Amino acid sequence: MGFTFKLPALVLLALILGVLIEALYFLSKDHGDKDKTRVARALSLRASLALILFLLLIAGAFLGFIRPHGM
Repeated sequence: MGFTFKLPALVLLALILGVLIEALYFLSKDHGDKDKTRVARALSLRASLALILFLLLIAGAFLGFIRPHGM
């Protein structure tokens, strides 16, 4: 797997982790005073990023960037 394929995957993983930390912060520190939908928006963004990462990995497998072990 080349670096040109690893970089977007690592960036997406970092973004997913950042959004998860942001959602945890909103869940623990926000008492619903400002905006009650911030946790839900952060988690839906995380789900969207995870879906993009999944599609990227599937595309990488079909295009030959990722090869399973033993093949």
